[in-house]
Order: sequence, then C-alpha cells, then structure tokens
Amino acid sequence: MTRAPRAAVSGGPVGVQHPFRLPSGTSLRFALLVLSTSVAMSVALGQIARTAVYLLFQGGDSKSFDKMADCAAKNIALAGTDEAEFIRRCRVPASMAGDGAAVNIALIAALWLVVGVTYWLLPAYRLRRRRLRPFKPDAHPEIRRTLSDLIQITELPSSVRFVVDWRDQRLTGLAFGRIGRRYVLLSRGLLQLHGRDSQAFREIVLHELAHLRNRDVDIAFVTLICHRLFTFAIAAPMALFGPLSMLGSLVVKPSDAIFAVMLMGAQCGLAVTVACTSGAVLRSRELYADARAAMWTRGAPALRHLLVSQSAIEQTAPRRSLFRRMHPPAAKRLAALSDTALLFQFSAWEAFGLALSCSFVYLQVAWWTEDALGPVGYGVLGAAFAATTLGTSVGAGIWRLTVAAHLDRTTWVGAHRMGLAVGGGLALGACADEAHFTALAAGIADPISVQFCWWLLLGVVGYSFVRWNAVVARMWVPLVLVARRPLMPILASTAAGVVLLCVWLGSVYPVGTPGFSLLTLPRLLDPLPTPFDYVGYVFFMTIVLSPPLAVLAVVAATAALPLAAPFGVRVLRWARAGTGSPGPERFLLWPPSKEVAAALISVRPQSPLRALLRGVVLGAAFGVGLWAVHVASAVAFPLPVKWLGINVPLYFALVPMTLQLAVGLLAARRTAYSELRALHGVLAALGAGIVVPFAALTSRDHFICLYWGSGQPACRWNPLANMSFEAVNVMAWAAAVTLLTLPASVAVADRIRQQWRARGRHSSVLTRPPLGM
Repeated sequence: MTRAPRAAVSGGPVGVQHPFRLPSGTSLRFALLVLSTSVAMSVALGQIARTAVYLLFQGGDSKSFDKMADCAAKNIALAGTDEAEFIRRCRVPASMAGDGAAVNIALIAALWLVVGVTYWLLPAYRLRRRRLRPFKPDAHPEIRRTLSDLIQITELPSSVRFVVDWRDQRLTGLAFGRIGRRYVLLSRGLLQLHGRDSQAFREIVLHELAHLRNRDVDIAFVTLICHRLFTFAIAAPMALFGPLSMLGSLVVKPSDAIFAVMLMGAQCGLAVTVACTSGAVLRSRELYADARAAMWTRGAPALRHLLVSQSAIEQTAPRRSLFRRMHPPAAKRLAALSDTALLFQFSAWEAFGLALSCSFVYLQVAWWTEDALGPVGYGVLGAAFAATTLGTSVGAGIWRLTVAAHLDRTTWVGAHRMGLAVGGGLALGACADEAHFTALAAGIADPISVQFCWWLLLGVVGYSFVRWNAVVARMWVPLVLVARRPLMPILASTAAGVVLLCVWLGSVYPVGTPGFSLLTLPRLLDPLPTPFDYVGYVFFMTIVLSPPLAVLAVVAATAALPLAAPFGVRVLRWARAGTGSPGPERFLLWPPSKEVAAALISVRPQSPLRALLRGVVLGAAFGVGLWAVHVASAVAFPLPVKWLGINVPLYFALVPMTLQLAVGLLAARRTAYSELRALHGVLAALGAGIVVPFAALTSRDHFICLYWGSGQPACRWNPLANMSFEAVNVMAWAAAVTLLTLPASVAVADRIRQQWRARGRHSSVLTRPPLGM
C-alpha cells in the first residue's frame, strides 16, 4: 500500500492492516448465500414437492388430500402425544410424515446439481456467446512479455488462458472459468492501452489475476447462478402467490392476522437476504482483488488514477439500486485501498440473515435428527446444525471486526446492534417454520402472548450470544497476536461458543413447539393470565427437569473463558520468549515499533475473584436481612409472609433468585471495564448464590417453627436433608437467568449513559458564551 506507517500515538491506529491474515469476508458472505438459498428452496418448494409426490406417485387425489387435512385439524393433539396413531388414523402418506425429509433433501440435492452443471458449462457458453478469441502472443510480443512478467509476480498455481474480445473498446478485463480451466478476458480497448500507459495495463490485468489468486472466481459464478435461479424459481412465484395466500388466511381466520403477517415477513426477509448477499459477495471480491493488486504493485498508483476518474463519472451518472450493483462504487474502492480496515466489515443485516435462515429450518433439521437418533435428538443435538452454522459464521465475523478494531487502537462498538439483529432473526425465523404454519392452519396456534414470551426468550439468547462472543474476542485478541498459529485461539473460542449455543437453543426451542394450550398441565399461578402459565411451564421444563450441576458448569464455563485471557497471554508470552516467533507485525503491512507492539499484546488486569467475593458479601447482607424479616414477621406481623407462602408456594426460590439478580446488577454497575461488566455480574451472582438460597430456606423454616410451633414437619426434619439440592438448584438457575439478562441490561444502561453524556456535551456547547463575553 502507498500509505506510510502512521506515527504510533496513544489510542490511535498503528498502520495498515494485512487483508489476508484472516478468512475473507467474501467467504463468510458466500456461506450465508448458500445457506439462505438452500433454506429458501426448502421452504418454498418442499411442500409443493411433497404434495406432488403424494398426488403423482402415491395414488392420492384432491378429495383424499382434503380429507387428510380435515382429519389432521381434528386430531392434531395426537401429533404431539401419539404420532403413530395420528398417522394411522388420518392416513398420512410417507411423503408427508417421516419420509418427507428424504423428499426435501432430494429436492435440494437436485437443485444444487443444476447449479453445479450450470457452473461447469457456463465458461464454454460465455466463450461462444461473446465470440472470444484466444490471445495470439506472436502478434503482440510486447504484451506477451508483460503478461509473462505478471504471471510470475502472481505465482498462480495453475495455467491461465488469455482470450480477447475484439468488439469491446472499453478498458475492461474479466477473470472467469471453472476448476482446471481459468481464463482472463482482455478487451480491445485494454490491449490498446498497453501502448499508451503500460503501468495502467499491468495493474488492470493484475486485478483480474488477483481474482484467480484469491480463488473467488468459482464463488462469483455460483453466486450469479444462485441469484438468477432464486429470482426466477422462487422469488417470482413467492411475490405472485404469497400475498394471495396471506389474504386468504386473513379472510378465513382474521384473529390469526399477526401470524400470517409474520410468516410473510419471514419469507420476505429470507428473499431480501438472498438478494442482498448476492451483491455483497460480488462487491466484496472486488475489494479484495484491489487489495491483492495493491500489495503486488506497492499501492497501485495507476489503478488509483483510474478509480478517481471513474468516481468523477459516477457522481454525475444515475445511481443504481443496491440489488443491481455488482461492483462497489469507485469512491469505496479508493477508500479501501488506503484503509484496509474497510475489508473487515460484517454488517448487522448479514447476522440477521444468518439467524433467520438457521432458525427457519431448525425444526425440520430437528425432526431429521429425531428420526435418526430418537427423541434424544430433539434437544441439544437437534439444535446442532443451527448452532454450528450460526455460531461459526457470526463468531468469525465478530473476530474479524474485533481484531481490526484492536489493531486500530479502538474497540468494536457494534455488539449491541448485531445482538439485536441476531435475536430478531432467531425470533422471526422460529415463528414461520412448518410446525407453526401447520398449527396456524389447524387453528391450534399458541396465543400471541405465549408466542411473545417465546420470541423474547429466543431474542435474549441471540443477543447474549453475540455479547459473549464480543467479550471473548476483545479479551483474547492479544493471545491471537502472540500465538504461533493465530487461528487456533479463534477456532477454539468459536467452538466453545457453538457448544454453548447448542445448549441454549436446545433448551429454548423445544418449549416453543405449538400446542401449549392443548397441554393439561397444572397452572402454577392460577390468578395470573396465560403468559405467566407459560413462564411456569418453561420453568418446569428447563429448571426442574435439568440437573443443577450441569447448569452451573455451563454458567461457569461461559464466564470463565473470557476472564482466563490474562493467564493465557502470560503463558504464551513465556512460551514464545527467545523463539523469535512473529507477533503483531504479522497482521500489519508496516511493522510497528516495539512500544506499539507491546501495547497491542497487553491485557487489562482483571479481578474475577474480587467480583466473586463481592457477591458473597452482598449475598450475606441480603441473607441476614431476609432471615431477620422472616423472624420479625413470625413474632410481630406474620400476615404478609403467610399470604405469600399460601398464594406463591415457590416464593422461597423466587426471592433468592431475584436477590441474586440484584447482586449481579450491583456488581456489574461497579465494574470499571464495560466489556466485562456482565461477566463480573454473573460471578457476583454465583457468589451470592452460595449464601442467599440457604438463608431463604432457613428463614422459611424459622418462620414456620416460630409461628405454627415446633410440631410442624419443618422443625422435626433435618434442615440440611433436602436443603443442599434446593439451594444448588436455585443458585444455578439464578446464575443462568443472570447470564441471559445481564448483557442486555448492561448494554441498555451504557447506551442511555452515552446518550445523556452526548446530550450534556451538546447542551454545554450551545449554552457556552461566545469569546469576549
């Protein structure tokens, strides 16, 4: 690059970041495109394919199909209790039952086979359609020598065939081809440029060869094929029949309008994701090709000059829409040549598309897993696909953003927005899967209040996952900079995040299965409306049935991984001392000074033990107060505690959980470093859990003994017989609730604090008297 290394000032950037030390943004966006296109194909064409198989190959007709639909609507309760009886009674065909997965998989495989065949034949079609001719080196000996020099510079592993478009007078080139046969197109105008400005010719050709070196030609071809296939095979029918379907559902049952609107919103979000991602992949590959060409030519001065001229033309030309723009604007390409940090962008919209796609197909993949592994596959293993895809992609994007910000001596501030995007994508995709669509058609969809509680749970999981990844990446960046293999810490933390997301989604997704109103469960809180009954159901499914020690292990691992960063950095520093292994200079095009390198690998001192002890002290204070209130109430004024014990039998669990959450909030508020506030709060909640549940259970027993007398069973039993299990259970799930809620509350508090500070600064500037007064 032409930009010289900037002076290392405190808090300022230290130089130009190396664009090829981390996985490219093109690969991440291409993975999102493949996922979203596959999901769209499965959603839009799966039901049609299964119906066609039933009508054509299984002897069905429209009347039998209507009878099966009516029977399913009347006996939908059997689907969740006795699936075999439901299939036998309603005569559900194999394509609509368990074997429907085979139909969907075959459909997706056939569509991607079409993509593969088109990709293989497209280069030959392009050569014939554009009448491209092979470049004859004997007729142009000077150009031949220049091209030979460029091939040596690029060090391409395979041979390149140059072809010429003699009808095109523009200064254009194009890299295309398939595996084993690569082409670079040279226009007639570009060949004529060699005699006038050989340096500009070299840099334009190097840009096309950079596409081959970056291995993004195949990505570009598959992206174009997917975009056109999606447009004509899926988007057009969806745009034609989607509004009619939604209008019909609204006419038949207006009370379910919100579900019909959200179903259409999820499908539209998926379509927009495919359209936006296609253009994003193609624009990203152009920026990376510019960066590669600039590395080869020490800044690409001739390419800069051409981009300046193109930028002036684009300012007067009509602006193309985002969906049709396959190349980035010339101004952005110029900016990326000077500041490679622009290559590390990963937008919240892309994270939203990933979450939407993964959540859209979760239930279908979970059913496939259950068919293969039995009912055990419906939980954590059923969420493995969604968690792996989402956790790997979002984790890689967060790492790219965090490393780029750290090398610029700043912090990544987009965690709040990306967390909201991931949470919203999970919630929107989950409410529009096949199970909810069927429940909507059968009239047994859960009430909107119950659905809202479930969406909120999914949103909190997605938001907390992003915040956790952001903290881990922020704390472990110095270890990446000093490690001999810098990708290993990134892969390890991403794998840990995938495991945690499997556990979280495996606990939240099953409690959102439609048909909650059909369950005959005892209502824990009779005077309260349905949402609180659903919360009690979730409490029973996730808290009562789960072992508390496993929950404690998950919470401790979640909080411990980022807090262990200082120890890991010290170990690696000691291991690499005297070995001469590279450090932060690997990630910069210009080597930094020793002072700057030391600052980049330094870690802020943390105090997790202090946060834990603070929680113990605050928990002890709350526990003593709780015990005193119970004893005083038993002696003087027992009515409030007595009423609470009769109407809320589990108050001795809810009260300590609330107190532990309060301790976590207080500890997070007093932590100096904002990125660790949530984790310090979780540690404080764990510390409070050592004391508060025992205090709550003891104070309850003391109240019973003092008020009802020593003849009560609570006074005759051993107080420690069941208290240990109950206390550990309360402590574990209070810490889990703190882990889910604290990141969001800390982020909202920080955002409000920043807005107030900005408003105060703005008002102070407005009220400041002018000079001389």
